[in-house]
Amino acid sequence: MPSFNQAAYLQEAACSVLKQSGNGTELVVVDGGSTDGSLGVLADLTQAFPGRLRWYSAPDGGPAEAINRAVGLARGKIIGWLNSDDVYARGAIRRALRYLQKYPDQVMVYGHGRHINGVGKVVGNYPSLPPAGGIDAFVDGCFICQPTAFFRREVFEELGGLDTRLEASFDFDLWLRLFKRFPGRIGFIRKVQAYSRLHEQCITRRLRERVALEGLAVTARHFGTAPVHWMLTHFEEVLAAHPFHAAPLDLAAELRRLAQLAKTYVAADQHAVLLERVRSDRRLALAARDVMVDVHPDGWAGPRLDVRFQQSDHSVRAVILYCRHASPAKRPLRLTIISPGEAPRIQEVPEKAEFEIRLPVNAAQEGARMIFRIGTDGWFVPSRHTKTSMDNRRLAFLVDRCRLL
Repeated sequence: MPSFNQAAYLQEAACSVLKQSGNGTELVVVDGGSTDGSLGVLADLTQAFPGRLRWYSAPDGGPAEAINRAVGLARGKIIGWLNSDDVYARGAIRRALRYLQKYPDQVMVYGHGRHINGVGKVVGNYPSLPPAGGIDAFVDGCFICQPTAFFRREVFEELGGLDTRLEASFDFDLWLRLFKRFPGRIGFIRKVQAYSRLHEQCITRRLRERVALEGLAVTARHFGTAPVHWMLTHFEEVLAAHPFHAAPLDLAAELRRLAQLAKTYVAADQHAVLLERVRSDRRLALAARDVMVDVHPDGWAGPRLDVRFQQSDHSVRAVILYCRHASPAKRPLRLTIISPGEAPRIQEVPEKAEFEIRLPVNAAQEGARMIFRIGTDGWFVPSRHTKTSMDNRRLAFLVDRCRLL
């Protein structure tokens, strides 16, 4: 178990290992020199579970190096790798050990995983897939939830352990090397084996750009080139966070920078896809340093539209959206507009009309964040109105322009 300043989650993670009794497991924790009380948690756990826990604390080169060291210190032949903010499901260790004992030719087994938030609430399922698709299935993304995996120690050592040059995608790289070296020798348990925690300080959330770029690099290393979806997904993450970034951001310039970084790993026609997205995405035309309008890339708003605003200029008194009711459904729109600190208001829009939506910005301190919400009951589905359309989105109206007043 690698750990660094995870005192808030460390005890729960460790106990999810140590309380699964009757399987002869030991827990080895390699801590990177925590200063948040983690060492006290580990000392208490050592007393509570004598002979079951060994831990070491010293600065290291990151989680990949810590995991390699922990595996080297472990005495067992079967290795499970749990991060200090994740949790094993009840019975997970027993199921994995039984599987690998029953099928001695299998080198690794993994299972279903679920995402939990900072307080342990399940927020979604990991998109796990059985190994039948082989290594080629990884082209579309990683389908192994890392804490669900258990592998034979000698296989990990044969592959040389984790690549310590990687900060975020060292697990993905390991899975690819395992599938390449041992095709058909990886098993799957059709039960939830672990809960992967998503919180603001976890690598998955904290290093989003690094995750995307390393995903591209690792995929290109094993397949020659990487599919563009790795970076398109990160584009969406950048857009979803705007304008609530740590510093003001020119969105179009930022996406062009990311596209340039991806150029090394994707085919030329795929790089062109990235550049075309930056050129044509209507969200970039509508966005400003302080505002983001969550329309679709073609400018259509769905039945619920969010507008995010961050106060940096106290002269701004309103956000104005210039819109068109362009629906083929011949009926007026009825908008419900919810502004922070105000009662909902209704705005009626006649059929096929151009209209404005005015969102008042109440005086607020610099840096204040506001989310305006616009709902409508007048949406339509293009494929239901045009026989040749394959567009099954629910669309309400077009947003042509955004202005700060």
